[in-house]
Amino acid sequence: MGNGSQRINFAKFFLYLLKRAWILIICAGIGFVGLFSYTQYYQKDTYTAFATMYVINANPNLVNYQYTNVSDLNSAVQLLDTYMVVIRSAKVMNAVAERLNAEYPGIHTELISKTLSMGSVSDTGVLRINCTTADAKLSRDICNAVVDVAPAEIIRVVNAGSIEVIDYAELPLEPDSRSPIRKGFLGAIACSILSAIILFLFFALNHKVSSEDEIEENYTPPILSSVVRSRKNSKDPHAFLLNEHSPMETTESYAKLRMNLLYTLVNKENKAITITSAVSGEGKSTITANLAIACALSGKRVLLIDADMRRASQQAIFGYDPNLPGLSDVLIGNCKWWNAVICDYRENLNILPTGHLPPNPAELLALPEVADLLAETQQQFDLVLIDVPPINIVSDPLVISTHVAGCLMVIRQGYSDHRAIRKALASAELTGMNVLGFVFYGETVSQSSYYSNKYYHSKYYSPKDA
Repeated sequence: MGNGSQRINFAKFFLYLLKRAWILIICAGIGFVGLFSYTQYYQKDTYTAFATMYVINANPNLVNYQYTNVSDLNSAVQLLDTYMVVIRSAKVMNAVAERLNAEYPGIHTELISKTLSMGSVSDTGVLRINCTTADAKLSRDICNAVVDVAPAEIIRVVNAGSIEVIDYAELPLEPDSRSPIRKGFLGAIACSILSAIILFLFFALNHKVSSEDEIEENYTPPILSSVVRSRKNSKDPHAFLLNEHSPMETTESYAKLRMNLLYTLVNKENKAITITSAVSGEGKSTITANLAIACALSGKRVLLIDADMRRASQQAIFGYDPNLPGLSDVLIGNCKWWNAVICDYRENLNILPTGHLPPNPAELLALPEVADLLAETQQQFDLVLIDVPPINIVSDPLVISTHVAGCLMVIRQGYSDHRAIRKALASAELTGMNVLGFVFYGETVSQSSYYSNKYYHSKYYSPKDA
């Protein structure tokens, strides 16, 4: 019944990212302010001194810098890598440290090596040696010490003819530019990219159902209706029942569910259906109660059976005595079903409670008496709605499935998990349960503007049209 596992839809991810652009903007702002402030107020000034030198090779197999052409310059640039390795060697660094130790006690080779950077000057054979520290004089002295010590080692290792020092390092008079604005923009870009990666991980790893489109794209059963989930903070389940004060979109969504459900049952003799979900907490009991009310309001005689004998909810929703006899008592022969039914709880609405909590609900629902009960009740009522436990938690819905026309599966927006839905559909298919369709239960569902409260009151029932 499902269309396989979800694939990452990058078009949807782009829309997902656009809706959360404010997160990227905030992260970019934090990155900019953070790196700008650190660079401007906390980063210490540094000073860079530099010296340049030119190596003349005596080895005829190496480049002769005195007679250069394009090929010679390419080879010369390659040799610069060798010179850099020699300059950073332990022998050169130790010699530089010894040379500076008298003026700078405690200076060591690791510190010196970290301060140095080298490279060719504009892709020529000239080697530039840079030294950056927080002390302008130290930068100059390290740079000049390297220039004095390194040539002898380069000549020995590379077999160079001689080395000419073009420029010795001078004392830097100005600190290096810290470019706080440029660093701030780099921080903004880095934080934006990081936040986008995190959002992508959330998007890719999120298996929750977020919209009706996801259901239509991934599963075969249709959405019979999309019901707006009440935003009331009341802890009283009775407050979520349909009444004359319910929002127009809620009333219409249940009317649409009633109409589509009855349409699916037109050619079926069996008028009993179960309402279930993949896991608990998806709103199946609320949907069942309000669907029963909606059908009763249309003139249908409805029997609502609370068959969730493990976690009965209808007693809390409708507010009747939980100790009343009910389904469990009927199935074990303690009473007749017509004696256990709460008749006309509302006009045309009748309720069969769960009864006393049995130790073996699945076994009770597997009894032959269930078929007899449903056959008899359908002779007395136009529609029998059965609130059953979630499919993935217990086997009760699957046990009773052979006695009903099919089931409605409730999917709650932002709560139901695609993996759980696929598992529930697989179980239903394996046992032959007929899934008539889905009920999408969410805070943000697509509703026709025609039936909005504003249109309904200002246009449809305007005084001039009365």
